Amino acid sequence: MLEDKDYIMRLVHEIVRTLIRLIFSRDIDAKEEPALPEETGEQYKKLLAMIEEGRINEAENLLLDGLDREDQAYFEMALMFYERLGRKSEEFLALHDYSGQEIVDGLRYVAEYYGYGNLFDLLSEDKGDD
Repeated sequence: MLEDKDYIMRLVHEIVRTLIRLIFSRDIDAKEEPALPEETGEQYKKLLAMIEEGRINEAENLLLDGLDREDQAYFEMALMFYERLGRKSEEFLALHDYSGQEIVDGLRYVAEYYGYGNLFDLLSEDKGDD
């Protein structure tokens, strides 16, 4: 079980960064915003606002309800959603009934849903996640 918040934050960031680099040829560390279609971009802004309001579980449910295997922009948005959650403090997450382990689990679920579960496992394999 993952418990160290700094470790979880780094793990989530590196997994998301690597997936986005490999799949979308974009580096999230370059501080460029994702080139999401307008509708997906609006959804992303809404989800981020819900996170800030502490409505994390509700935001995640909304995100997961919208998953569509054919929509790669939505996949990128989902990855960025979990990366953004990974930046939140342990106190913020706990205050809103969420944990670092739930971030990793959600990220794993999304990667598997879009067919990248094996890659997720490979990326997290040497990091003590399993």
